[in-house]
Amino acid sequence: MLRLDAVTAGYAGIPAVRDIGLSVASGEIVAMLGPNGAGKTTTLRTAAGILPPMSGTVSAFGRPLRRRLEQNARAGLVLVPDTRGVFHSLTVRENLALARRRRSDSLDHVLDLFPALRELMGRRCGQLSGGEQQMLAIAKALVHRPRVLLIDEMSMGLAPVAVQALLPSIRALADRFAVGVLLVEQHIDLALSIADRAVVLHHGRIVLAGPAADLRADRNAVAEAYFGASTTHDNSPA
Repeated sequence: MLRLDAVTAGYAGIPAVRDIGLSVASGEIVAMLGPNGAGKTTTLRTAAGILPPMSGTVSAFGRPLRRRLEQNARAGLVLVPDTRGVFHSLTVRENLALARRRRSDSLDHVLDLFPALRELMGRRCGQLSGGEQQMLAIAKALVHRPRVLLIDEMSMGLAPVAVQALLPSIRALADRFAVGVLLVEQHIDLALSIADRAVVLHHGRIVLAGPAADLRADRNAVAEAYFGASTTHDNSPA
């Protein structure tokens, strides 16, 4: 569904990530872990088509990524940014309505996944808790029925209990609708608990990759990679 091959990308000609190789299959959750400044958001922005790679290739659904973000979104590659992208002065219903391409588009599949939103439809987004706003941000992305969902720092500004409540919905999304998910997350244990595979970035490179269950069982290896003590990785797509 999504594949990055030997991708180097950055800003103003200066690489922020180097030789990134990873892939996301249908119905699979891949967690991207690493400290602040490791290059996770840069990788996600490149995967979404916001940043063009300096070298290497990005492909989605078997073809090269398109140059315009909205073209990639229409094809099924949707990004949930760390800013959440919700309108605080509008109600939940109005935010979801703006995300629909056609008035006839049903919201049932979204509200079934996030039933708590049904009771909040008339509430302004600015009156929601951080967890409810993040739920709405993901719900807005799901209105487009994405095939691959890129989620940047879902837990930013949220208490661990709020993240713990949201993550099962991401797992259900992947399982129920066969959506591939590339998830950037700081809560390592929570991310590994729902992911199929995970990669750890440090200083712009993938330094560890493997099945999430294996990484969860070997927290020493994850900690070493997270803090840069380990740099062993096969550069083929994870």
